Amino acid sequence: MVGRPAVRVVVAEPTYGEDEHAAVNAGLLEAVALGCGPGVFAATARQHAAVQEAADPAAAPWSWQEIAVVPPGGVHLRRMRAQWRVLSALVEAHRPNPLVLLSAGPETLFVARGLVLRHPSLRLFAVMHGNLATAIGWRSRDPRRRLIDLRAGLRVAQHPRIGLVVLEEHIRSAAIRHGLGRDFLVWPIAVLANEAAPVLPWSAPPRLRLAFIGTANRHKGFDDFLALHRQAGSPLDWAVVGRPSAEYDAADLAGIAVPPSRLGRAAFLAEVRRADYAFMAFRGDYELTASGSLLDCINQRKPMIAVRNDMLDGLARRHGPIGYLCDDLAAVHALLSDPLALRDAAAYASFQRALNAIAATRLPRALAATVRDNLKC
Repeated sequence: MVGRPAVRVVVAEPTYGEDEHAAVNAGLLEAVALGCGPGVFAATARQHAAVQEAADPAAAPWSWQEIAVVPPGGVHLRRMRAQWRVLSALVEAHRPNPLVLLSAGPETLFVARGLVLRHPSLRLFAVMHGNLATAIGWRSRDPRRRLIDLRAGLRVAQHPRIGLVVLEEHIRSAAIRHGLGRDFLVWPIAVLANEAAPVLPWSAPPRLRLAFIGTANRHKGFDDFLALHRQAGSPLDWAVVGRPSAEYDAADLAGIAVPPSRLGRAAFLAEVRRADYAFMAFRGDYELTASGSLLDCINQRKPMIAVRNDMLDGLARRHGPIGYLCDDLAAVHALLSDPLALRDAAAYASFQRALNAIAATRLPRALAATVRDNLKC
């Protein structure tokens, strides 16, 4: 009996040329390899190196093809032309089925439609990171901008051989609620086994460390973190594990430990492990955005002190308490003002058990079947 011919999978990172999303991309590459077998990974040299650094050494290796990308920022016909050249060349060289794009701006969606029209057997999947948030709310009145913005791109990408992928179930729900489409696939962000922290018995240190994880900006709730720090009456150490955005100056950050320079992946994870709790207060448009920082906290088994939202409530509902989820900032402030509330070792252990259970569902091997079924490989 003759089996099916091998499927040649090509996975490309057409947007990010530095180390952005490297750990997320490494997890997705591992899940695709487990589900379909490894193929070709097309990326810049810097992105490839960052993915290699994050990847599990035991994961199946991918063949690497270097490509050039136009850095993200704005919507440009120049980027569309550049992506067309790069992705067309990949399809011509490898005849993939499927082609998976690890990121997709508006231009990418137009390119995707052109590729499937040009190649009648090509199936293409595009991963939407946080940019779905730009498809709601204000929209330019300039018809030239509206012609190639994300809303237009989402309409153009409606094709039976194009699959649009979001990274959490709550994003799919929010996208449907906002009228952005109904056919999104969900590939939850994977965590890497080689980065996981062990679950160890915890006892409260003399001073608890509360950390803001990842890029510190207004949309992720850093203004709220700063406000709580100014109001704090309890003996906490406050830290940022990542980099504050340029809108904050030294006066804003006074009394908060901030890394002197950008952290590499290993140093970043080491700083996450130093924290006792992670703070989160995502703003409204984060309902359409996946949080790599949240998955880093899960994989390091760090309980959260957070303003509740659909994403966090959903995790707690399915797996058990993941920390202290508060109704609003006033409730967070009251919690931080109680010197004993955060020192309960039994409660902390229950949070870590839930985080451990979540992490087990997010390993690449747990996601491989979903990816394989969607890619039909």
